[in-house]
Amino acid sequence: MKPQPPRNDPLQPFTESLRERVPSREALLAEAKALTRKRKTLQKTTLGAAVGALLLGTLWHLDPAWRTEDLQAAIGPPQHLQLADGSRVTLDSGSHLRIEHRLRSRQLELVQGQAQFSVVHGDTPFIVRSQSVRIRDIGTVFDVRSDSRGVAVGVIEGAVDVSRADRPAQRLVAGQQLLADAQQMGQPHSVDLGQLTAWQHGKLRFDGAPLAEVVVDLQRYRQPPIRVADARAGALRLSGEYDSSAVETLIQLLPGILPVRMVEGRDGNVVLSGK
Repeated sequence: MKPQPPRNDPLQPFTESLRERVPSREALLAEAKALTRKRKTLQKTTLGAAVGALLLGTLWHLDPAWRTEDLQAAIGPPQHLQLADGSRVTLDSGSHLRIEHRLRSRQLELVQGQAQFSVVHGDTPFIVRSQSVRIRDIGTVFDVRSDSRGVAVGVIEGAVDVSRADRPAQRLVAGQQLLADAQQMGQPHSVDLGQLTAWQHGKLRFDGAPLAEVVVDLQRYRQPPIRVADARAGALRLSGEYDSSAVETLIQLLPGILPVRMVEGRDGNVVLSGK
């Protein structure tokens, strides 16, 4: 028969007090597990923040376009718009402009046509691209024309830097224009500002321009195509100022101004050939 413990243990009060002060084995294990989970969560949070910072830094460096807007001007008078930063753009008839929203730059692409840019100073650079040409604003008003002839950049106020991937940038100042195409970038030359901005006032000004180039300008103001049939007709030169709203009248008058024949199809297509 096992001996019975004494009914009144003098150490009992001390034992109970010790149990209250010292956690049990189960409590210690639970606390250790909670601490481990907390450390893992902290490590994941720190790693996530580091990855996020690295990703943000990479995106900032690459400067991708996170949203684009395409603006297509209708055939007719110039259209005016204001960008989010306050800069203003005037689009010529039939022109196509793409606005790109980027992290650290203000960039636009003139897909085709002609546009004038009046730029508001900002913390990020203002860049216009067209074909292989890149125009960076220095604080200015400038004009860009982009078509089958290449890209023409003219400065009305201030200055711009014009560059291509294979060429260093060239500085253009007010009253200068530069012509570039897929093969080369020309040198800056003086330009008549009145001729550069005539299209904004509904005028087409030609100063001895070859008919082949005149037709490119006229095409922006009509839907049916105009075609020059031979090199002799294309080399004929035209001068004068004409209303862009009366392009059809000018086309009808061309045989009386230049030695050309005009054939107009039922669908409005026009073919010009030398006499």
